[in-house]
Amino acid sequence: MLPKWVERPHSSRHGHHVPWAHAGPAGGGLTRRSFIGRAAGAAGAVVGASVLGPGTAFAAKPRNATPKPIPGGVTIGGVTFHVLFFGPDQMPATITDFNGFVGVAQVQGTGTGTKPDGTTETLLYDTDMRFMKGVYVGNDGAVHKGTFGFV
Repeated sequence: MLPKWVERPHSSRHGHHVPWAHAGPAGGGLTRRSFIGRAAGAAGAVVGASVLGPGTAFAAKPRNATPKPIPGGVTIGGVTFHVLFFGPDQMPATITDFNGFVGVAQVQGTGTGTKPDGTTETLLYDTDMRFMKGVYVGNDGAVHKGTFGFV
């Protein structure tokens, strides 16, 4: 469908069909001056909105996309770590409301430590490493996508 100003029959003084002829304010049409003014206003609005950015333009409350930790966990030295030791029937993810892939590696072994006086001793180590990639519900209540690592 054509705009209203094109559908109206107007002609120039030479008899050619010119949509904007006699289309001033009295004719209810679009003049060159109003067209240029509206175009400049629209361009200014686009540039102004891009400078402000969506957070500034709408003064939106900042979102908290951090994941919610699992309830409970392991307490060491009075500090609770929201993680469960992995094994049968244990949740390997450390994020509540998580749907995705979880990779777990528990590495145990021995190493040799050298003391300041040059003597050595055998040390034991036990590591728990995990990664999570998927979607989760953040503290803001919205669904987010992310990848996380736990060492």
